Amino acid sequence: GGVGKTTTARLIYESIEEQFNFSCFLANIREVSAKNGIVHIQRELLSHLSVRSNYFHNLFDGVKIIANSLHNKKVLLVLDDISERSQLENLAGKQEWFGPGSRIIITTRDKHLLMTHGVRQTCELEGLVQKEALHLFCLKAFKQDQPKSKYQNLCSEVVEYTRGLPFALTAPSGGMGKTTLSPHRP
Repeated sequence: GGVGKTTTARLIYESIEEQFNFSCFLANIREVSAKNGIVHIQRELLSHLSVRSNYFHNLFDGVKIIANSLHNKKVLLVLDDISERSQLENLAGKQEWFGPGSRIIITTRDKHLLMTHGVRQTCELEGLVQKEALHLFCLKAFKQDQPKSKYQNLCSEVVEYTRGLPFALTAPSGGMGKTTLSPHRP
């Protein structure tokens, strides 16, 4: 994780959502499903799409309502952080569930999951190149484009260690602008 799948999906969603009759971004499905179950996520999907959904209590009924409610609608649906095939089957089971022109964007750490569900197009994100990663790290850590020369080597080591993953570059750097760093290793 941490390559920017969710952020990329959200940017795409925000840039094209107006082209659809209905749109919904379901975030953190792995976590929400483990905590609250897939029926909870089905209800969330239907509530975003203004479909009354409080009268079903099992996956099968949820599937029927989703398919019947959306089959003639142009829908943009983002399923973020899918971890199990059952999540896909119960939230976006078949192409026929959605009207012409619909788009389903799925983020996952498991490419095999997409293949077994019959997803036709995939895009694999990679970490940032050295220069971009250093720039991002410095913006987050020091609120400037480049490190001071005395911190150049230390920052380059951080970027190399994180392999250019945006989350790894930004998560630990939040307090670094307030911290005194020594450019020398002990």
